[in-house]
Amino acid sequence: MVYHEIRIVNGKKQNYLVYNSRENNKWIKKSKFIGLGDLDEKEISLLKKEFEKEIVLNKNYIYLKLENIKEIEYLKNIYNKKIKRLKKEEYEKFQKSFFTELTYNSNAIEGNSLNLEETSLAVNDKIVPGGKTLREIYEAKGHMDALNFINTYKGDLNEGFILKIHSIILKNISERFAGKYRETNVRIFGSDVKLPNYFLVPQLMKNLIYWYKKNKKNYHPFEMAILISMKLVMIHPFVDGNGRVSRLVMNFLLNKKKYPWINIYTKQRQRYLESVRKANDENYSLIFPFLIKTLKENLKDFNIVL
Repeated sequence: MVYHEIRIVNGKKQNYLVYNSRENNKWIKKSKFIGLGDLDEKEISLLKKEFEKEIVLNKNYIYLKLENIKEIEYLKNIYNKKIKRLKKEEYEKFQKSFFTELTYNSNAIEGNSLNLEETSLAVNDKIVPGGKTLREIYEAKGHMDALNFINTYKGDLNEGFILKIHSIILKNISERFAGKYRETNVRIFGSDVKLPNYFLVPQLMKNLIYWYKKNKKNYHPFEMAILISMKLVMIHPFVDGNGRVSRLVMNFLLNKKKYPWINIYTKQRQRYLESVRKANDENYSLIFPFLIKTLKENLKDFNIVL
């Protein structure tokens, strides 16, 4: 947290910006002198933002290198500047288009056969495409409803929030399992990854939220969003919908800190799944560069960066 502090030294008013945060069980305090006398509030606000950027860039992170941080922060700044310039109608159109593509891709990764046009018909025009199952239609609608819920949710990450997302994406599909942790052991089709026994899931989820709350200031927001997503997949808390929930939670955490949403394309499915498998062994060497590159592609596709 950065705040403005006025100090009186030898009868003169000195202005400082102060960063104070508890990291790795230690209090970290940094201050920066910004001028004498009375300063304009707008100027202070701009200087705060610049100081916050300096702090982000000068911290040492576990999985992201300095060049990664610079690129992510650059993409974040370009994205937010572009979004702010849009009129309300333009922004709503952009978000509708992006959410439709995100819904199509996330469901396609899990085997849904709706193409982008059919997904749009189902979620935007309320038209049921021919030759598709009701389950596929409900998957599209449920994912879009979950995105809209996330976009308006003001709280922080917790178990209730995760269970709510799951209940939304499985609505009209599997009411028996919607919003509930699995009560049976499961396997990932075509994989030899061993998932936790079902009776461990409730405690593992509590541990995950505890870890998040304890460590969220120690990691870059991009790091934390991806780590939580990967840890969720590793726990595999649900009978169905784990991949979609993990990506929705990742995007919630990114959006919460003003970073762009990430749309993982279905054409990247194999590379994404390979990166996730590595992450299951707590090897994140593939997932971070993969998602940074994907984010860049997303913003290029929407003409936000060149």
